[in-house]
Amino acid sequence: MSLTRAERERLRAIAAGREGTALRLLEGPKAVRDALRAGAVVELWLRAGDDDEGARALRAEARAAGLAWREASARDLERLGRTVTPQGALAVVRDTAVAPAEVLVRPGLVLWLDGVQDPGNVGALMRVAAAFGAAGVLVSHGGADPLGLKALRASAGLALAVPFARDAPEALAAAAVDSGRDLCLLEADGEELRGLSRPPTRPVLVVGSEGRGAGPAARAAAGRRLGLRLAPGVDSLNAAVAAGIAVALLTAPPARHPLHNPGHDVMKFPRLLLVIAALAAFMAGSISTALAAQGVTTGAIGG
Repeated sequence: MSLTRAERERLRAIAAGREGTALRLLEGPKAVRDALRAGAVVELWLRAGDDDEGARALRAEARAAGLAWREASARDLERLGRTVTPQGALAVVRDTAVAPAEVLVRPGLVLWLDGVQDPGNVGALMRVAAAFGAAGVLVSHGGADPLGLKALRASAGLALAVPFARDAPEALAAAAVDSGRDLCLLEADGEELRGLSRPPTRPVLVVGSEGRGAGPAARAAAGRRLGLRLAPGVDSLNAAVAAGIAVALLTAPPARHPLHNPGHDVMKFPRLLLVIAALAAFMAGSISTALAAQGVTTGAIGG
């Protein structure tokens, strides 16, 4: 079954963000299943003729969610998708963004992505927030959208499960200050995270844009600057890698907290080993994304 011209144009517009902010396009069976479980799918397209175990499981998930699906040809799904290998499943999902206050009132660490441009980094950071039980994520206007197709794919669909808010940097700064949280800017020359004498209380960790770092509103609001000491010869870390390690350190249980026990070797903590392995896997995936896009994005902490 082929899509009509009108259906193709509508789905292309959603994928490009031209249908307003209410809808996004998600690709791939794993991400679609996660979106179905989050209750975010409003429309589902599956590749006609697929009847393997994965396809049957996806249709079962759709039935369990009370959602009907439509079938499209492999050619149509290949044209609409962005991966090298067609995934056989596309979903139109609703925007799950909430107000900043709804994120800031929740218990736990909050990530603030202040102008992070690379959708792969944004998706990876949403995945980090989910993995370490963060309260949620704040996203400044002007950065990559967590519900953009590339960011959603990098997050493995978890961007739909993590509470997040979009707003202007000035509005996010005001809301964060009003919340009474400790605003901490992640920068290369900040206080060494391993061995802080005073770990932040209910932190908002600000991750700046690639290259330029955080903007003036975030800088003015941040009361502390935190960083990671790197080995000689290593100038910087990718934004998602640096923030992932920082989140792992800041959310470690107090009894085993490397920040409270500066004499301990952080590599002895399984939680840190887990995040390092996960981020290494992300970076390997980023290579494929970069090759597909015919470009590579690099940077320092915040880049």
